[in-house]
Amino acid sequence: MNTAETELLATTDRLREQQLAWTRDLIAIPTVNPYSGDDSAGSEAEGQKWYAQTCRNLGGAVRHVPVPDDVYKRAGMIGIPNRSWRDRENVVAEWQFGQGGPTVILNTHMDTVGTDGMAFDPFDPRVHDGTIYGRGSSDSKGNLVVGLIALAALKQHATGLNGRIILESVVDEECNGAGAGTLACCLAGITADFCICLDGSTEAIHNGCNGITTPKVTVYGRAGHAASGGTAVNAIDKAFQVKQAVDRFAAQHLEKHPDCRVNLGVFRSGTLPAIVPSVAELQFNISYAVEDARTAEQAHGVWNGAVVHQRFETMLAKLGETDAWFKEKPVKVEWLKDSYPFYSTADDQYSQTVIGAVHELAQREAPVRSMPAWFDAAHLSRILKKPVLGIGSGTPGKAHGAEESAQLEDLYRGARYISLAVHRLLDDKGGHP
Repeated sequence: MNTAETELLATTDRLREQQLAWTRDLIAIPTVNPYSGDDSAGSEAEGQKWYAQTCRNLGGAVRHVPVPDDVYKRAGMIGIPNRSWRDRENVVAEWQFGQGGPTVILNTHMDTVGTDGMAFDPFDPRVHDGTIYGRGSSDSKGNLVVGLIALAALKQHATGLNGRIILESVVDEECNGAGAGTLACCLAGITADFCICLDGSTEAIHNGCNGITTPKVTVYGRAGHAASGGTAVNAIDKAFQVKQAVDRFAAQHLEKHPDCRVNLGVFRSGTLPAIVPSVAELQFNISYAVEDARTAEQAHGVWNGAVVHQRFETMLAKLGETDAWFKEKPVKVEWLKDSYPFYSTADDQYSQTVIGAVHELAQREAPVRSMPAWFDAAHLSRILKKPVLGIGSGTPGKAHGAEESAQLEDLYRGARYISLAVHRLLDDKGGHP
């Protein structure tokens, strides 16, 4: 490590007080996705205002990128219908260093999941024993501030750097949004030579992620009076049979791909205890591997979960072979979203430079592997067709949880990683081609 890099890291460390203050400020602003499904549903708008002003204060050229109503259609993917992005714009800020050089995107999302069931006030960012608590601390407001601090440090050590840094604070990554904000930025022509998605935890550097597809299964019964019985068929009882079949499907799916799980997230039915319900609705998240997308591309010409859809629908169709009711009233399957996976070999010079910087600072070889969940890096890779890595500073197992928190040392360490990695990417003597 040379003198310039040592001084850069010293500056990054001196910004820790600012990093904590900004992280607390941002957690305190509710930015719950409007489709969170609970009473905390809100908007990213106030958080985006804070982020835009902070970027302007750092000398960034800021613009707002809206999400078009037909963003999923433009991207050729399945997305939730009738979704609105009114007053929900992405914030994109740019800084030019020197002349020429590569462009680097640092991307992560402003929206959070809902807050029902949290063990403490989600927007009161308290600090205790080196841990900061609050919704978004791990996913992904702590990471948003990591990018800001890295940029602030780099500005103080710009000598010899040539290139452009783009910070993207995007909307609608969570809550079935399928990364609509990042999709909009990609479709608007915002591109780079290399991208870092500041999302995830400290467990690994991520060079890929699983896909996520979401079926809505409608199960039919026959309504009747709860006291009379008769010909009534309870849709909830039939839905339990569907759940058992999906459990068998999930076990086989997990055996084939150990990181790919199936989760029942929504179960709705009934109107009154006095009425036998005639309809039940189940919604699942099915995680699928990049191998399934490759198979779909070979068979159907589309990089998505089509082969998983086929297996799932075939499994449910077989219910009618052994159950007369399902033969008469087969279930209905609708695919609400399909967020495709990605994978990178990470053997390009940009990726190797970043991985080398992280390993040097961590004094160990952090594993480079695919993320079992989905994140916006998939769009940066598939649409921009540029090398992408995911480097997050959240705490493993805390995202989306009732006690979401982040270790401050992990956040501080993340700022060091990104500062050094981007410095080397923009350094004339550094790691760009």
